[in-house]
Amino acid sequence: MKILLTMNLPWFPAVGGANKCNRALAEGLAARGHEVLVVVPALAVPSRWSREEVRQELGSRGIAVRVEEGTDTFQSAGVEVVAVADPARLRSELAERLRTFAPDRIVVSSEDPSQNLLDAALKAQEAPVIYLSHTPAFLPFGPQSFYPSERRARLLSQVAGIVAVSRFVAQYIRRWGGLEAEVFPFPLYGPGPFRDLGGAGTGDFVTLINPCAVKGIALFLALARSLPEVRFAAVPTWGTTPADREALAALSNVTVLPAADDVERIYERTRILLLPSLWEEAFGVTAVEAMLRGIPVLASNVGGLPEAKLGTDYVLPVRPIERFTDRQDANAVTEPVVPEQDAGPWVAALTALLADRELYARQSAAARAAAHRFVAGLGVEPFERLMQTMDGRTPSPAPPAPRTKAVTAGEAAPGELAALTPGQRALLMLRLRKRTAQKPEDDVQDLLSERGLS
Repeated sequence: MKILLTMNLPWFPAVGGANKCNRALAEGLAARGHEVLVVVPALAVPSRWSREEVRQELGSRGIAVRVEEGTDTFQSAGVEVVAVADPARLRSELAERLRTFAPDRIVVSSEDPSQNLLDAALKAQEAPVIYLSHTPAFLPFGPQSFYPSERRARLLSQVAGIVAVSRFVAQYIRRWGGLEAEVFPFPLYGPGPFRDLGGAGTGDFVTLINPCAVKGIALFLALARSLPEVRFAAVPTWGTTPADREALAALSNVTVLPAADDVERIYERTRILLLPSLWEEAFGVTAVEAMLRGIPVLASNVGGLPEAKLGTDYVLPVRPIERFTDRQDANAVTEPVVPEQDAGPWVAALTALLADRELYARQSAAARAAAHRFVAGLGVEPFERLMQTMDGRTPSPAPPAPRTKAVTAGEAAPGELAALTPGQRALLMLRLRKRTAQKPEDDVQDLLSERGLS
């Protein structure tokens, strides 16, 4: 089968869950004999890499890059990747590749809040379209949606099928979008064997990956201050701001580690992994990665994180984020209002694990066993079966009206604004302020497009 996958995320480096999931899926399908083409942006927005640095890193891994006007093309584990330099050209490049590649299935990832890639895939009418949903934040409906829109919600009713990364996401889609989604746990953890790093006791640090507001840096800093004798590590990725780095640098017991495409480099230095997220995570890839290596994980009780803990201990309470400000941080992400957190349960759990060797050994063994059972049942074969069933081009019934109503820049009325969550109102107002010179009919999709998100 010829499969085209597109996402508004770069292929390399893959340091986020969605990147890793999509890359593992594409490479797994290629290994099963499918012809797979991927169309992606060359860089993230904003990016800490230059296009030349990405080429050099790929070259160091023995991957030859063909540089053409506006694109870098290369082969990765049997997958042909077309990386588009200019985000504004991503849609047109996708349309051209759909025409010339003539796929049997088109797979569109949710990390494109304007749904511009999905719109292009549906309009091309080249093949049935399958939508991969990795997070509620980029869905066009429901209370967790950053960019709610009835029009974009209707696009989802036209796909041949929706695939969700977790039961939590599938339930969210059913509740707020009125659509059914199939759950597919992505086989992104590698074939193993996985070193028993917890049992070996090689790790020095209590680690947080992607320290930022939504990922619970406030709790992390509180733990580091409460336990000055404990060595902590932070691994900045897409959400970490200069202010976050300053806060980390101010604590002598916190070490900043560079992000790594090879997760083993992080986990071999980790004794306990923290996942104190304050927003509703879709799943928790890093939880399973760490548990496979016998590293106990302390995770918050929000979103899909309890699901990712696979029935193991230490799912801890937090006060989740409920609203956002009208300010953007240095990464162009809207700043949340972070509720005051009670670090007490986290301090108690962490202290117990570090002080009691027998308790740590039991938790390490339980985490490793649960993760190995989970991963043993993963593979791309279930996705192949889903592709076979998702073969229709007839739109599914339109969903009921989303619980959060779309608001265009020129049509927002008081009643419509009231339907938005505080975070969504903050996002809308911020964008409206920046678009006072725009015509009334220009809607939120234009705002996303000019930010390189379409």
